[in-house]
Amino acid sequence: MQANLNQFRQLGDQLADDFVTLYFSDSEKKKKLNQALAELKTNANWPNFLLQIPEAAWFDSELLRLGNFDILLRNRVLKFYNQKSAYILQLLGLLSLPYCYAAADGAMVLYQTERMYKDVAKRLEETGMFVASMMNPKGFDNDGDAKIQLFKVRTMHAAGRFYLQKSNWDNSLGLPVNQEDMAGTNLSFSLIVIRGLRKMGFTISYQQQMDYIVYWSWLGGILGLNEALLPKDGKQAFDLEKAISDRHFKPSEAGKQLTKSLLQCFYNLNDEKQIKNAEIAGFMRFLLGDDVSNLLDIPKANFPLSKQLLLKLKVNLS
Repeated sequence: MQANLNQFRQLGDQLADDFVTLYFSDSEKKKKLNQALAELKTNANWPNFLLQIPEAAWFDSELLRLGNFDILLRNRVLKFYNQKSAYILQLLGLLSLPYCYAAADGAMVLYQTERMYKDVAKRLEETGMFVASMMNPKGFDNDGDAKIQLFKVRTMHAAGRFYLQKSNWDNSLGLPVNQEDMAGTNLSFSLIVIRGLRKMGFTISYQQQMDYIVYWSWLGGILGLNEALLPKDGKQAFDLEKAISDRHFKPSEAGKQLTKSLLQCFYNLNDEKQIKNAEIAGFMRFLLGDDVSNLLDIPKANFPLSKQLLLKLKVNLS
C-alpha cells in the first residue's frame, strides 16, 4: 500500500489537467471559459456550455465510462442522508474539514490557495451546497446541478495544480491536489462522516455504511480518482484511511492556521444561546479525538458530559 500511495502522490488527473492547461495557458481562452462557467447553473445548461467549450466533452465520456449508479442503492443513500442531513452538514465543518487539515502535506495546498482560511464561511457554504446537490434526488436531472457541480470541482482541482506548480510549490510534498490527497478528502465525506455520526450516538448499520461509502466512491470516480483509491466496502475504506493518516497526519503550521481560522468562523457565526464558543472547540475535540486534535492545536476546552448525553438523547429521539 505504501508503495502504491507513493506513486499516487505524483499523479493528478490527466484529462482535467490537459483541459485546464489548454484554456488557462491563453488569456482569451481562460476568459471565455470563466464566462461560460459562470453561466453554467444547472445540468440543462450543459449542451450550450459544450457549444462554447467543445473540449469539455471529455467529461461526458467519463460519465459514460463510469456508468449510472444503482438506483435502489442510491435511493437508500438519499433516504439515509435525508434523515440525518442536519447532523451530516454539521460534521462537514466540525469533523471532515479539520480531519483534512491534519494531513500536513495536503493542508499546505489549502493554505497556499489562501481562500480556505481567508474566506472560511464561504467555503463552508459551498461545501454544504455541494453535498446537498449530490444528495438531491433530482440532482442529475436536467433541472438539478449535480453533474455540473462535479465538473466544476474537478476543473477547480486541476486549476489548483496548474497554478501551484507555477508558484513556489515544494515538490517534495508530491503533486498539489494529487490522487492520494483527493482520496483522503473523499473519505472525509464518507467514512469519516459515518464515524462522526456514530460518535454522536447514531446506530449506523453495516449496510448503511457500505451504501454511503460506495456512493461516494462512485462520485469520487467522477471527480477523477483512480479506481484503486475508491473503496468498495467498509474494510477497504478503513484500510485506506489508516494508510493515509499513518503517512501524513502530523503537526504543521498550515494545519494549525487553517483550524484556527475554522474555529474563529464558528465563533463569529455562533450566538452562544445553545452552545458557548469554548464548547465548540470541545465538541470538535470530542469528534476528532485527542490525538488528531493535539496535532491541530485545538483548545482543550470542555464539552460537558451532560451535553454529550443530551446530544445522544436528541439523536435517539430524532
